[in-house]
Amino acid sequence: MKPTISAVIITRNEAEMLPGLLESLTFCDEIVVVDSHSDDATRDIAASFDAKVITRDFNGFGDQKEFARAQAGCDWVLSMDADERVPPSLAEEIVSTLADPAFDAYQVPRLSYFLGKPFRHSGWWPDAPLRLFRRDAARFNSKLVHEFAETDRPTGTLSNHMDHFTVRSLEQALAKGQHYSALGAQQLEKTGRRVTLLSPFGHAAGAFVKTYVLKRGFLGGVEGLVNAWIHGQTVFWKYMIVYVNRRAELRSRR
Repeated sequence: MKPTISAVIITRNEAEMLPGLLESLTFCDEIVVVDSHSDDATRDIAASFDAKVITRDFNGFGDQKEFARAQAGCDWVLSMDADERVPPSLAEEIVSTLADPAFDAYQVPRLSYFLGKPFRHSGWWPDAPLRLFRRDAARFNSKLVHEFAETDRPTGTLSNHMDHFTVRSLEQALAKGQHYSALGAQQLEKTGRRVTLLSPFGHAAGAFVKTYVLKRGFLGGVEGLVNAWIHGQTVFWKYMIVYVNRRAELRSRR
């Protein structure tokens, strides 16, 4: 029998990007959307594509994606973000691969776009996250941010790539950076690591140099510089949030 595919997606106010993704998933047998109380048309758009829509509180990206995976009812799971797309060539490869799969899980190459242009620097390419797997062959870890699917089984890698329209404007990039800083701070706090006043500056500088120099972000022109700066800024605020919160907690105990 032909294997069935569930596409699983988590959303929060994705009315702008969600239609493009859903239009690229017509080859899937089921679409599951787990929404974090959007106040735009996200849920209505998902329903118009006959998606199974579930509303759930957001407790971190890893937890939300693992919950979405568990709701899938088909043989295979394809995990996607609202700002990603499956080109026809990739859709055809997925269908043909699953007709006689050599593996239980597959990495899917991802080409990201930064401010409207394909971005192949700063470690963004090649990038091939684990996104396609038998329903019970992989699970998402519990990281609040920068989560990923994990499996103990051998994996394959598809040839065709998905498109990822991750940064469409500077305003959106800054807002995303703030969100990631807050979640990253929560994640850092749980580790109990020592954070001093120098930590935000040192880690931010290190993140900038790693992204712009070591990972050759400078080859990306202005976009490469902007990307490295925003990454450094995101790391700066992650550590500064933890430092300030811990100082406030110490003062409250006196």
